[in-house]
Amino acid sequence: MEYEKNKRYLLIIPCSKNKKELFDAPALKLYDGPFYRIIRKYMQENIDILILSAKYGLINSPELISPYDQKMTKTRAEELSHEVMEKLECVLHNNHYDEIFITLGKIYMIALGEAENILDKHNVYWGSGQIGERLHELKTWLTAIKAEEGIYS
Repeated sequence: MEYEKNKRYLLIIPCSKNKKELFDAPALKLYDGPFYRIIRKYMQENIDILILSAKYGLINSPELISPYDQKMTKTRAEELSHEVMEKLECVLHNNHYDEIFITLGKIYMIALGEAENILDKHNVYWGSGQIGERLHELKTWLTAIKAEEGIYS
């Protein structure tokens, strides 16, 4: 993976069971799981974030949402699949990303359906393994971008 200034990145992550008691708050501030704590610590302006939510589908991180209690299940992921694919296709059509990092668990991946068909023309890095491994990959990805930004800023 190469990181340099003026590049644009897309990160796709799952929602979090842990949420702050905020209403009509940006999704990135409402969710409070380990992915979100890492993102808040290492985030860069040139990274867009899409969040796959059991309730809301695929949303942009600044989108205003309120706390909810809905778990992503296989059935729910299948229900969301068409909508998620349409949103992802629209985002990729309207934006250029030099790299995309997707880190989702197995159930969440179901909602991406046939994503390979849309993503095959893009530079995609797929997070893998258990949550601890995926958290480590996320931190490594974000810190590498941050380091490059520091070198060239």
